[in-house]
Amino acid sequence: MKKILVKSLLIILVSNLIIGCSLKSDNLIELKPNLNKLTKRANSAIKRRGIAVEDVKDYLNTNSPILMENFKDYDLKIKYDNKVTVVLVCKDNKAIYEDLSCDLKIDEDYTKEDKKCSFYIKNPICNN
Repeated sequence: MKKILVKSLLIILVSNLIIGCSLKSDNLIELKPNLNKLTKRANSAIKRRGIAVEDVKDYLNTNSPILMENFKDYDLKIKYDNKVTVVLVCKDNKAIYEDLSCDLKIDEDYTKEDKKCSFYIKNPICNN
C-alpha cells in the first residue's frame, strides 16, 4: 500500500512538472507572432502618428487593447534609435525577446540565457 502511494505521488509530481514547463513554453511560443505585431504598431505610432516613445505603451493600451492583453504579464520597454523601433519583452527582470521594427523575425531570443531586462541591440540598423 505504501509503495502504491509513493508511486502515485511521484507520478503526480512528474506530471505537474512536465505540464508546468510545457505551458510556459507554449505561452512564449504564442507571444512571438504577437510581439511582431506589437513592434510594428509601436513603430507606426512613433513614425506615422508622432507619439512620443514614452507614451507608446499608453497609446497601444488604448488603441490595441486585445493585442496588449497578450503582454499583460510582461514588462515592455520601447526605444527608437537610428529610425528603428526596438521592443524589449521582460519578465521578472529578465530579458526574453528583443525585436526590431524592420523585419518579420524576432531578432533576439534570450529565453535560454540569464540576461537582465536591458536593451542589448546597440545601434540597430535595418537593411531595407
